[in-house]
Amino acid sequence: MPATTAGEVAHVQGVGPGSTLGGRYAVTQRIAVGTHHERWRADDRTLDREVVLVCFTTGTSVAAGALDAARRAAGIEDQRLTRVLDVGADGDVSFIVEEPLTDAATLGELLDSGGLPAEEVRRLVGETSSALDKARHRGLHHLALTPDSVLRMPDGAVKVRGLATDAALVGVDDASDAEASRRDALGLVKLVYAGLTARWPVARGERAALAYDRLEGAPSMVGGPAAPSEIVVGVPNDLDLICRMTLRDDRGPVSPGDLAVQIAPWPSRPPAGDGAGGLQTSASPRSGSRRPAGDRAGRAGAAGVGGAAGAAGVAGAAAAGTSDRSSSGDRGDGTRELEPITAEHGVDVAPGAVAVGEGAGPAPTDDDATRDDGIRAGSDGNESTNGTDVHGVDEVDTRSRTGGIAAAGAAAAGAAGAIGDRVGSFARAAAERAQARAAERRASHAERDGGRTDDPDDDGYDDDISFEQALDEAPQTEIDPPLPVFHNDAPERPSQAGSRIALAVIGALVVVGGVIGVQNVLKIGQSDAAAPTPVPTVTSTRPTAPAPSSSAAPTTTTPAAASEVEIAGGTGFDPQDDGTEADQNVGRVYDGDDSTGWRSRWYGTDDYNGNKDGVGVALDLGSSVTVTEVTLDLPATQDVTVYVNTKESLDGAQEVGSVKDDDGTVKLTAPSGLKPGDVLLVWVTKPGLTAGEAPNHYRAQINEVTVRGT
Repeated sequence: MPATTAGEVAHVQGVGPGSTLGGRYAVTQRIAVGTHHERWRADDRTLDREVVLVCFTTGTSVAAGALDAARRAAGIEDQRLTRVLDVGADGDVSFIVEEPLTDAATLGELLDSGGLPAEEVRRLVGETSSALDKARHRGLHHLALTPDSVLRMPDGAVKVRGLATDAALVGVDDASDAEASRRDALGLVKLVYAGLTARWPVARGERAALAYDRLEGAPSMVGGPAAPSEIVVGVPNDLDLICRMTLRDDRGPVSPGDLAVQIAPWPSRPPAGDGAGGLQTSASPRSGSRRPAGDRAGRAGAAGVGGAAGAAGVAGAAAAGTSDRSSSGDRGDGTRELEPITAEHGVDVAPGAVAVGEGAGPAPTDDDATRDDGIRAGSDGNESTNGTDVHGVDEVDTRSRTGGIAAAGAAAAGAAGAIGDRVGSFARAAAERAQARAAERRASHAERDGGRTDDPDDDGYDDDISFEQALDEAPQTEIDPPLPVFHNDAPERPSQAGSRIALAVIGALVVVGGVIGVQNVLKIGQSDAAAPTPVPTVTSTRPTAPAPSSSAAPTTTTPAAASEVEIAGGTGFDPQDDGTEADQNVGRVYDGDDSTGWRSRWYGTDDYNGNKDGVGVALDLGSSVTVTEVTLDLPATQDVTVYVNTKESLDGAQEVGSVKDDDGTVKLTAPSGLKPGDVLLVWVTKPGLTAGEAPNHYRAQINEVTVRGT
């Protein structure tokens, strides 16, 4: 929702604290003001719940379009979109009823203390893009995205507010489907920019109605706003490139779904602390509340537990015993209420995971409990505030403990079945032993308590079985005999004649070895020089050729001529920062066009603000090459040193040559004795001023690199 000053807004008449709209919504507090509307907190007296009212004057030009947009938005079910609960009019006031989103913080509020971590920005915008892409396939677009349109819930879930309605309220909903998709993609990229820099970029030709003054404006440069990497450090290359292409080159994603694909994947949960006003980012919901929308990690954790223990769930039915049905929450319809596995069982599991045992199924999804339109309220007076039956403490504790016993038996039996008959004898014995002990204990409790089989004091953790006990009861497994050493038709023992021959051969070898050893010992200390071998004299009948004159040139080997080396690839090189620098433009230094080139991010001084020794590019020569000559095309006066190495590092690199305070075409001749290498490092130790930019914008700049070698 665009932020405006109070002087620009005519307040909606007839709405204030204490007024009631539609005969049921009691207005309590105003929370925001827009150009044509106001946002109020209110109490729904019919369903006894808190709501948010978006109020505007019925006679304005935007009223009919806003109500129609709200009705269409209400038909899209996505946990990340703010739910529209009702629309209506009361005299001169029209209103839209939304879910309250209690304790949520807008992206604008999160940015009050500065930019967010890059991965949190990726998550927030990625979830928003996915939600808007789902709405796009239903013919709806947002068209008025600002940092106040995206909210983060206390558990980290993402909510998008104002789908179609915000655009209708400010009169910018006049766009074709393709244009609307591109405008939403542009708005999402602006959210990426704002999340990284805490500044709001202004795109060329943007309507004044979409202005946002909560954040400081982004610095303007030739062609558009400065790139995020030119304002803050640590910006991922892909996010920086998307912002450059979209906000400066009028390219980039054409729809929210296109952007979601480009920035994926993103984390499922927010960081433990991101400096955003100290807001709580724990994903654990408060007691008695439903799981908020967008908690994909919780659903993934439940799926992981269910998948890992699928086989154990079947075997656990037998291990737990049928007598546990009554104490495990049997509803009588073949299903059971399963208690979550918690830290008290000594196992760390994701939220939403349930105890695996008899009748275990997948954990309930968000859609099962999040859409509450008040239909159940007041039906019979027996529902609790979250729509579930209220159990006593003893019953909950009993179900938790018996569920733990069932889970332990299921895990042991399932593991035994998976490993196999031969290796799993110990596991089967342990499971059967635990099952027998549990049955004996239940029987003793039944005799003591008059037939009751579920002992609240029985936690199921004293059923430990030792390795020796398990081996005593494990079935004996027959082991196959080892393979024979000899073939079946080989004689059982050699004959006497063969034995005598073998002994004779061995004795002869021993005698020969002894003689050789004695001779070698006697030669110790004697000269090792070999006697010259006599060369036989050969008489030839052919005439002798005249000897060559002393003036004849001696024979020499001509070295291979150096040739131009084709560069196979390259990356930006910045080992003192993030290891790379403007990777996307490195290909321009070996494309044969000296009118284009590579430039680093800009710095305020010619010594990189005193933070680093230099930056440059690392070029892949494709194979091991002995570099003989390197030609550089420098568009600005700079200090440059060229190295060759076998790896992308200055450690152990060999210097090819260097120049100081030079520009234009520079040719460097390698010294003799240079060893072959396959990586060429062009290292700019003093950057130069950039033509057409501010006087304090220094960049490392290279237009073209040509390499010759053998």
